[in-house]
Amino acid sequence: MRALGASRTSLVPGGVLAGPWVRDDLWRRARAVPSLDLRFADNKSLIDAVTGASLVTFTRASSGTFVGSDGVLQTAATNVPRFDHNPTTGESLGLLVEEQRTNLLLNSGTLSTQSVTVTAVAHTLSFTGTGTITLTGTSTAGPLVGTGTGESNRVSLTFTPTAGSLTLTVSGTITNAQLEVGSFRTSYISTTGAAVTRNADVASITGSAFSGWYRQDEGTVFADFNGTNIASGQFPRIFEFNDGASNNAIRVQQYGPNTVRASIVTATVTQFAADNGSVAVGVRGKTAFGSALNDAALVTNGASPTTDATYLVPSGLTQLSIGSPLNASTNVLNSTIRRLTYWPSRLSNITLQQITQ
Repeated sequence: MRALGASRTSLVPGGVLAGPWVRDDLWRRARAVPSLDLRFADNKSLIDAVTGASLVTFTRASSGTFVGSDGVLQTAATNVPRFDHNPTTGESLGLLVEEQRTNLLLNSGTLSTQSVTVTAVAHTLSFTGTGTITLTGTSTAGPLVGTGTGESNRVSLTFTPTAGSLTLTVSGTITNAQLEVGSFRTSYISTTGAAVTRNADVASITGSAFSGWYRQDEGTVFADFNGTNIASGQFPRIFEFNDGASNNAIRVQQYGPNTVRASIVTATVTQFAADNGSVAVGVRGKTAFGSALNDAALVTNGASPTTDATYLVPSGLTQLSIGSPLNASTNVLNSTIRRLTYWPSRLSNITLQQITQ
């Protein structure tokens, strides 16, 4: 592990932070230099702002779409991260991390009347354009009417059909149409003549890229993220430290309806699960978790800390999973992370409140 001295707070008389890095507001609020700082929204890259190194391993075994700063839908190639934007304002939202989804519709760019086979689980239909899609056969959801163009005017409907053949009758001009299994829509998947799958986004830091900045016995992690849709029984990860087998882990996640939770596993036993605050779907949230032996606290959006004075620090953690758990097949964030920052020390509860305001 890298010597911690360089990561400690640097002060000049009067308690003012010294050095050119004082210009960063988060570091100044923390009054401490982090050992990792991933500024996804500001830099639109995976580069660590502390070292200038590329520490994150990113994969997605397919292309994927995202909204550019100009509000226009763009496509990222296989294994290229997506840095999403608000389609109306152009605001940079950070790294987009989504689960695997399949668009069941054919020729989604300009949709025509067609039938697809569905199962008896929640499906979400979405599109842009001006027109109507009427669902018949297995569904009783009724018509879905579009009112505009572009991602900012995307309309969607979630419904649960019975298993069988679902017919979509199209009138008007329907573009960028998508029918996917799930209780909420995800980013658009283009199809031409056959269903297409977008694979999951997987971002992690492992090996020496991890051990160079992580401290096993104490630390503080901060996340600036957008609240996510939460399917029943799911706990979407904002981030997770683990040992490669989930026997030991530190997780900060959301669960229904919008709660933020820290969940700690030590030697396969979940020995800490604390909630603090909530972040609604699409709303920006800031959360921080600080931990040391018998001293843990979770703070969201400057709230009073939720603490634990009997905290056992998980040992042997070897990697950081960003926006998903270890296997990335379930409990994926399905939203964006603006910034992820780590200090190799347990910051005070007051400081946790200050950096999350």
